[in-house]
Amino acid sequence: MKEFIEKPNFLGGVTIKVSLPYSLSIDNLSPNEHLKMAEQFLSYAEKNIRNNYMKEKGTPIFEGISMSEQIQDYVLVFNKITSRANNIEEVKNVKDMRKHPWYIYDKAIVNRLEEDFIDFINNYVEELKKKYNEVYLIRNEKKVRLVEIDGTRGFMPDFLLYLRDIGCTYQVFLEPKGPHLLEQDRWKEDFLLSLTSRSDIEILAEDENVRLLGIKFYSSDCR
Repeated sequence: MKEFIEKPNFLGGVTIKVSLPYSLSIDNLSPNEHLKMAEQFLSYAEKNIRNNYMKEKGTPIFEGISMSEQIQDYVLVFNKITSRANNIEEVKNVKDMRKHPWYIYDKAIVNRLEEDFIDFINNYVEELKKKYNEVYLIRNEKKVRLVEIDGTRGFMPDFLLYLRDIGCTYQVFLEPKGPHLLEQDRWKEDFLLSLTSRSDIEILAEDENVRLLGIKFYSSDCR
């Protein structure tokens, strides 16, 4: 408690700025008014501490997990939406993927943008197979979560592209993103792109030859 109150990394380094009428100075305030200001600040500090309590900060160290344990059958329940829907982009459709062995699930439950993204991968998959022995697109159903490096914001990328050649395995994190979210989620794109450029990325996995890659958002502008 003493350290929290006195140390400069905590309350000891805090300065409270007070706005007063021109005719008053801080010396004119009563001890009770000083106490109320301190209580208001401490209430503000408590709220912010609770909001960030025990949040983990992301590091450049990534821990490997068994993908076979993460990929499981799932059921997604949604209601049918009429053509009068406000945002047709968000209407969910069921896309049969049984003829596409590179897609992990038999069906893809996706909105229009995600469906366009899967079609884009389908058009490009033969080119990928010329370079890689294994090519799989995996829908991330709330299994893999990333936390920004040196920050606390986290997110779950919509898709993982798994590529493997003789010498290396690549995991590419992919995000289809509507135009209305491009600016709001810019930090996610910056984080994904940093995975390719940072030299301090460390991967804790059984296979040392694993590389993490992130690319720009796939958006409606890419169609």
